[in-house]
Amino acid sequence: MTLLEAPFRPGWALTAQAGAALAIVLALAGWQLSRALEKGALADARVERLRAPPIEAADFSAATPDFTRVSLTGAYDPASHFLVADRRGRGHQVYTPLRAPEGVFLVNRGWLVPPSGAAALPLVRTPHAQVAVVGVVWPLTPVSRIVAGEEWPEGWPKRIGGLDTARMAATVGAHPKEIRLVRGGTGVFRAATLSWDYATGMHWGYVAQWLAIGAAVAGGYVFMGKRRGSRLAMEKARDAS
Repeated sequence: MTLLEAPFRPGWALTAQAGAALAIVLALAGWQLSRALEKGALADARVERLRAPPIEAADFSAATPDFTRVSLTGAYDPASHFLVADRRGRGHQVYTPLRAPEGVFLVNRGWLVPPSGAAALPLVRTPHAQVAVVGVVWPLTPVSRIVAGEEWPEGWPKRIGGLDTARMAATVGAHPKEIRLVRGGTGVFRAATLSWDYATGMHWGYVAQWLAIGAAVAGGYVFMGKRRGSRLAMEKARDAS
């Protein structure tokens, strides 16, 4: 009798083990699938918001979704700047409060790159007249314990080693989220990127991995059931002879 011809007799113990293993791997595959679909939806929403016309500052609130474009009219605070240093020494991102009738906004004016070899802080030139700019509501990023515990200098500009948007905004009395200004606006240096990684490839890879493990479990269950069935059939035949 070949293994294919053998009856399928897995037994309750093997069935319980295989069932539990399959339930776990399918749950993990489903979780990764939901994460991939969720990130895909977030990526689509981001693209739609970046393409949509900007909302007025009066319509901005704490509930405004990330990546919404906002039109701001106001004046930069020429005395208050945060210079967030790039860890690879490529310059600083400049954050300046923009005071508008609707409140104070912490705007990211982009990258300011000092001349090669310059050791002093870069000079931040700021328009004194009222400006009209467009920015993007930027997501809050996690703050490490080291960044959260950094001691900031007393005066201005404040050169800091890590981004803590909520703390920066609280220092100048601004809305808690960064408004990242787009290229070409008045007072914008080399605009910061508007890209955001909602990559789903890793999650789809995990889905395939867990499904492959599930297939291996199912295949092993069938193989062991057949082998046990073959053994039982041989024992039954031997006893009958």
